[in-house]
Amino acid sequence: MWQVGVWEPEGSLSSCLADLAHRTPCLIRACSARCPSWSVALDLLVVAPHRPLPLWFPPCTAALVPGDVLPPPQFTLSPATVVSYGCASCDTLTLSSLTDTRAAVAVQREFPHLGGGIVERQELVLPYTGPDPMLFLARVGTALLLGAEP
Repeated sequence: MWQVGVWEPEGSLSSCLADLAHRTPCLIRACSARCPSWSVALDLLVVAPHRPLPLWFPPCTAALVPGDVLPPPQFTLSPATVVSYGCASCDTLTLSSLTDTRAAVAVQREFPHLGGGIVERQELVLPYTGPDPMLFLARVGTALLLGAEP
């Protein structure tokens, strides 16, 4: 079972990820403390879109972080995979289009998912009814890193 840590000081992301816990073998552990920590080793750390970032994140195998935060996240041990999401072309996951009912998510660079496969460059057209576009990108990125369909 994958251990997924969600750092969300504003408490808005873990509820968006709840359906993933039913579709994939993962346990989602939310933390809203200013300096996040978990009592288990994390397979995936998901950082909600917000500011400020803590100085250090705990060790993890993979991390999904917003691309527009400064300073960039620091880890006690560098994860094998770091995927960024946001609106800049340098982010790994971006929105290429968004309407009231559909979102096109561009995977700009390939990356490995936790199951050992590769998420290839592609554009995913997905149903969209909210939440906030950045929370939506974080949800899609979490699913992809877990090897699940977004």
